[in-house]
Amino acid sequence: MCTGVLVLACASGVPAFAQTASAGASQQSVTAASGADDYEIGPGDVLSIAIADAPEFSGKFRVSESGGLSLPALAAPIQATGQTPAQLAHIIREELIDAKQLRNPTVNLFVEEFHGRNVTILGAVVKPAVYPLQRRTTVMDALSMAGGLAPNSGNMLTIVPGRGNNAWSEEKTQSIDLAQLVQGKDRSLNREIHDGDVISVSNAQVVYVVGAVKKPGGFVLLDQSSGMSALQALSMAEGFDSLASTHHALIIRRAIDGPNRQTVPVNLSELLTGKGADVRLEANDILYVPTSKAKQTLKVAGDVAMAAVNGIAIYGIGYKVAGLK
Repeated sequence: MCTGVLVLACASGVPAFAQTASAGASQQSVTAASGADDYEIGPGDVLSIAIADAPEFSGKFRVSESGGLSLPALAAPIQATGQTPAQLAHIIREELIDAKQLRNPTVNLFVEEFHGRNVTILGAVVKPAVYPLQRRTTVMDALSMAGGLAPNSGNMLTIVPGRGNNAWSEEKTQSIDLAQLVQGKDRSLNREIHDGDVISVSNAQVVYVVGAVKKPGGFVLLDQSSGMSALQALSMAEGFDSLASTHHALIIRRAIDGPNRQTVPVNLSELLTGKGADVRLEANDILYVPTSKAKQTLKVAGDVAMAAVNGIAIYGIGYKVAGLK
């Protein structure tokens, strides 16, 4: 009795001693060139299917939202979701045989567009976007897809599990220390990412120094617990330029949840000579050093400082992910 591929061999008159070889050749004729052998096809994916010697059955086909794949040679849709390209190519082959359309077809299947499984990567990465999960993907893989960490990245990564993810449906939001992840001290942190997950990389806590200084810019607070003082920030900006008005500096402190701001005058000359206590700066504070020729009200000086921050360089990158672009 012949079953499966061997039925074809018998029906086509292939001698009994050749049946095994024929079966093996049939299996080898099924190819799936997707570039992601373990990718599971999902709704919305666009598949390019080529049937050797049957161009009328070939073409590009989109998987429906319900997971079905309709082909012109078959009366009923095939359930495509959850199958790898190789598995689906084999199913199509068997369906064509069962429907008596072809005796021994060669099916080539390529996933042209990935829409079924995605991960959203946000925050301080080079290219934040929604990316397809074309294969098993770890946290580090996901960061690589997004071009790596941005220069102003912080030290925390957050993963919000996707709602449709059965494996992680009961999991809560997970926070990962980027330093530990990159250094590989805890390999469990580099876990697999699943469909619908949202990855967010925090922005670094930055203090800005603008105005009449040699190196204006934003400086990352590498140690957020100890913060940064006004004199430390001034040192990172490499000191004053020749036009600085050191007696009339300002600290502009912006409200987290609104446009309001606080403007605090500070005499940097006194701090440098030890006549006053150094001032601790908070994240996102702006230390503004005006020029000696500038005569500005506090409001105008604050506006100038805020405008100077736009597009400014960020210095003091906290962490680098090895191997990422």
